[in-house]
Amino acid sequence: MEGESRTQKALVKAAIDMFQQKGYQMTRVSDIVAAAGVAQGTFYNYFRSKEMIFREICNDFMEQVRARFVLRTQHMFDGETSDEVRENLHAVIRDVFTIYQENLAVAELLFREGIGNGGLFKEIYEDILNLFLDLIREQVEKGIAKGFLHIDDPEVAAVFLFGMFERTLFYFLLVRKNRDMEKLEDKLADFILKGLSFEG
Repeated sequence: MEGESRTQKALVKAAIDMFQQKGYQMTRVSDIVAAAGVAQGTFYNYFRSKEMIFREICNDFMEQVRARFVLRTQHMFDGETSDEVRENLHAVIRDVFTIYQENLAVAELLFREGIGNGGLFKEIYEDILNLFLDLIREQVEKGIAKGFLHIDDPEVAAVFLFGMFERTLFYFLLVRKNRDMEKLEDKLADFILKGLSFEG
């Protein structure tokens, strides 16, 4: 069982590496098994196809996002004082940054291949998009109800916030390879609160 787990992990790591190097469309199962150092038949003991291993990689990433983000965002605009609200927002941003940093290869694959490829990528990207938008919209509604936020349309606010997170992470982590996350966290939190007409 332990050996099987190691083999499966080796296949997943090899698949991520190959998808990054060659792109999803150009990667073949033979590339993955060669990179993992296993026989071609071994791949099919764990995965039915290239699509299946890609789905597993993305689903694992989304589950991490869901687990950590759900836990944190339910308190995004909690607090009785403006300082408490600010600290909760900082914690959410910090957790999102951490998830992406820990899964940078998968995040890069999704960002770069992304929705433009249609098909499987479009489906997975839209799943991630809907997950984030639902979570963020609920928290914006909570902030409005508490009187901290002053914005007319929570759905529009959620889309703006998701776009900020996505492009910020793409640019600073993947393009600029910036690792000063603390400074970036401060700037993003201030920008979000100003954009949502935060009062506290």
